[in-house]
Amino acid sequence: MTSVRVDDGALRAESRGALTLLLLGGLAVWLSATTAGQHPHSTFDRVRERDRTGMLIPNWKFFAPEPAQHDFHVLHRVLTADGAQTPWQETTRIAPRAWSQLLWFPNRRREKAMFDVCAELIMLMNKPGLDLTQFPAYRVLQDFVELTVRDSCAEAELPQGFQFLIARHTGHDQKNEPDYVFLSPFVPAGAPA
Repeated sequence: MTSVRVDDGALRAESRGALTLLLLGGLAVWLSATTAGQHPHSTFDRVRERDRTGMLIPNWKFFAPEPAQHDFHVLHRVLTADGAQTPWQETTRIAPRAWSQLLWFPNRRREKAMFDVCAELIMLMNKPGLDLTQFPAYRVLQDFVELTVRDSCAEAELPQGFQFLIARHTGHDQKNEPDYVFLSPFVPAGAPA
């Protein structure tokens, strides 16, 4: 009887090579599926549908189907206690961009929230017959403006009320004038939301 001597080192190296090849193949499939899942055409969404958890194949699409091409500015004016109207003032400001914002930019959340609220109101304006004052987006914006007005006034000088305006602007392009897209009715100060 002849005995076959197996070299343990060669066997381990061979199984490590197979394991490495299997791991690299799996990573290549995952990378391909992730890359295909980023394609804007809906046909490629089928790749992500196979991931039931939604965590294995991420969705890193950086742009919406129609990226925003403008900013919304909210302005307000106040009817003082003696009945005088103040000039329009900015309620929200778009922060000028800085390099540090690549790492830390918590105020972007507020800007994004205001953009979304304004965009929802504009969308609702296109539907005839709706009372916009009854929608949550209007109430959020009204409460935000009222808080800003109250913060800028001493309690003794509380105004009779305020009015707010949404202006759409192209952002850093100063050639275009802003579009005034929504003017709220007069809101008495302290009115229930």
